[in-house]
Amino acid sequence: MRPAEKKVNTQFDTWKIVPGTGVFTTVPMAKDSRVLLTVPVRGDDASGTGRGEPVSTSQAEFVTLLTRLDPRIREGAGFDLSFDGEGQVTKLESLYRP
Repeated sequence: MRPAEKKVNTQFDTWKIVPGTGVFTTVPMAKDSRVLLTVPVRGDDASGTGRGEPVSTSQAEFVTLLTRLDPRIREGAGFDLSFDGEGQVTKLESLYRP
């Protein structure tokens, strides 16, 4: 991960994401964390319903799906992460592109 800045877009009812720069940092996911997909990641609709209904997937499967994405898409992908008191990711949501 690498930090980004999330700003309110005053022109539209959306967020403006300003990607960070520099070195990426690896962060661990908590063992009891879950990955819920609400958008297709496989290129079809098998990894998410496309209707906002989350589909559970394993952490390993999620990483595999991300590494299969076109590098131009993957490099610009961002997420909102939530951390526990030990610095582990407990929730990953809001896949976005800046």
